[in-house]
Amino acid sequence: MRHVFRPIMASLTLVLAACGAGIDSSPIKTTSTGETQVSPATDSVESRGHSLVRVVNAVSTDKSVTVQLGDRTLFADVRAGVVTDYAEVETNLAQFSVLAAGSTGGTMLVQADRLLIDGNRYSIFVISKDVSQQALRVVRDDVIPDSGKARLRLVHAAPGGPEFDVQPTGSTEKIFSGVDFLAEAGPADLAPVASLALELRAAGEPRLLMKMPVVELRRGTTTTVVVTGSSKLASFQFTDALMKQTPKP
Repeated sequence: MRHVFRPIMASLTLVLAACGAGIDSSPIKTTSTGETQVSPATDSVESRGHSLVRVVNAVSTDKSVTVQLGDRTLFADVRAGVVTDYAEVETNLAQFSVLAAGSTGGTMLVQADRLLIDGNRYSIFVISKDVSQQALRVVRDDVIPDSGKARLRLVHAAPGGPEFDVQPTGSTEKIFSGVDFLAEAGPADLAPVASLALELRAAGEPRLLMKMPVVELRRGTTTTVVVTGSSKLASFQFTDALMKQTPKP
């Protein structure tokens, strides 16, 4: 299955098109590196005129970051590879700033304005552009896959990394094709499977770039794989699920 990547961006057109889509009526459970977090249903957040945001520190170093909304600190000292819980945000035009954690007075790394729509979830990805520069990308989280499916998406956060294709190990069928740096591939709705091994190969070539850790795709969940690293590729993943019983595959 060929799946064209989608640039990571939060432009007015894309966000408005998403307005009203993906509003969940159940709390969401997020699992990352063995830790579990629970965030409220967005229909209750929407009723208050708010949205939900979280930070994914995808920098290709071991540096922590602090993320502010205007003058308010949303998340402090977020370690590399960490996915925070969601925080409720009351403003629609949000000015996000990323600061170097622990620096005197807070060294500004990157700043960007984004439009947020009430009742939606957003992930703020902090990504290394090179050894000294960071990029900030905000994407909307749609955690509700089609009935009976599991949802998979992938973020290319590896500076200097080539475009790549993503395919199951032992298969020539691609899940995602031509994923470029600073791009979000997917989401793709797939059949649930207890153990899926994935490979990254150079776009349009047989050259193997990396074998990724096994992914478990459970029905009714959304799994995000983040590819990082500069001299050597690496990855981490996190899974979002509605807080209700879903059968295992």
